[in-house]
Amino acid sequence: MSFREKIHWVAFASLAAAFGWYFLRYPWSIVARPEGVAAVAGMLVPVTIVIIGSMSIAAAALAIRAPREAHLKEDEREKTIHLRGTHAAYYPLVLGVWANLFAVFHHISAAGRLNLLIATVVVAELVRVGAQLYLYRRGH
Repeated sequence: MSFREKIHWVAFASLAAAFGWYFLRYPWSIVARPEGVAAVAGMLVPVTIVIIGSMSIAAAALAIRAPREAHLKEDEREKTIHLRGTHAAYYPLVLGVWANLFAVFHHISAAGRLNLLIATVVVAELVRVGAQLYLYRRGH
């Protein structure tokens, strides 16, 4: 497994775990009230810390274990994997934008729209990283 593939696994697991916790623990009973926005802001702090911390620790540990591999330039295969993963993420991102527009026009609460926006970005990112991991495993 290449250095970049390992980093992608850490990113996927970090995103899934941190935002899984976020969406499962969010106090949905207050989503329509003004306190719902404060809950979003407060809960994003530990999510951000967990993602940045796990990615930093993993990147440092992997770079220490294989410094040569960490400094290798991206080859054509990896560039193609990156592009195809980004392309796959475009579709859920567009659907999420339309869902957010729908939410605005149907007077969904501010916290509801924020959560929908966060979910849009998280799903698109999980699709991007997941597609890249799939392509790494397939040997593309």
